[in-house]
Amino acid sequence: MYSLELFVIAIYCLIEDELYPHFCHHHGRPRRAGFPPALSDSECLTLEMVGHYLGYGTQKQLYEQLHERFGTWFPGLRDRVAFTRQSANLWQAKTWMHQHLVTLLHGPQAPLQVIDTLPVPICKVARRFRRRIFRTQGVLEGPPPTKGYCAAKDEDYFGFKGGVRMTDYGLIVHAPLVQAYGHDSTCRDDLLAGVHPTTQVLADAAFLDLERQQELNNTYQIRLLTPLRVNMKPTPARQPFVLPKPAGRIRRLIETVYAQLVERFKVQALKVRDAWHLHNLWTTKILAHSVCVLLNVRLKRKPLDFDGLVAFE
Repeated sequence: MYSLELFVIAIYCLIEDELYPHFCHHHGRPRRAGFPPALSDSECLTLEMVGHYLGYGTQKQLYEQLHERFGTWFPGLRDRVAFTRQSANLWQAKTWMHQHLVTLLHGPQAPLQVIDTLPVPICKVARRFRRRIFRTQGVLEGPPPTKGYCAAKDEDYFGFKGGVRMTDYGLIVHAPLVQAYGHDSTCRDDLLAGVHPTTQVLADAAFLDLERQQELNNTYQIRLLTPLRVNMKPTPARQPFVLPKPAGRIRRLIETVYAQLVERFKVQALKVRDAWHLHNLWTTKILAHSVCVLLNVRLKRKPLDFDGLVAFE
């Protein structure tokens, strides 16, 4: 367990000594011209990880709270606009760092993985036609925002769907942003991208598709296990792909990660105006979640015990 000050130091050392140098070695420094910013990239990344762990949802709140708490530690944190721009310009570094963390924790080799989705709204459904945000895609290619349905709240929303593939202890291995419109099964291939052969993937009934499950098993040696719907009976063809009934631990795992992303990391309250900033914030929050998992693993604690990771006075 860390104090808040030691938590900041631990994350800074992780980024400054391990993650950021590896990224620069493979891809070069993100900034190759112009004056260097007052705040170093490692400091900017550290402040973001700490701020998102503390639950600061917006960039404005992130800057104001961190400037008040750690302004003396990070004297380069002087301008909110510069901080926000620097953060967004580091999205490629964050994407690479997340994959590097996943590799360090042997996430891709995990023999048992879980897939699920959660809504990522950007505005109310009633405002979607007169909105001023997300009118252009900007520098990033990706799906446009669409109308979707949130089963947990039994309501429609406008935005995207966040896909999550995690290990059986809660490490997020892959997290694509996909189109909100349509059934969860339409984003199945996006969620399964990069899965190693012989991996078992657990999912809910939304991903049930016997023909595709058989194809995945025969072609890629990936077993996608789903529960049967209420009106279905097990058959010899379906039996190898049926999720065993005592899967309560897996359901609790999904609910824990879902709650952390929604309540602590505020992924359903992203105040962004375009795809670039959306992708940056989503990637930052996924990276912050994975950093907390890594610190817990190194402390030999439960990987998803985020509440006990830092002791507040």
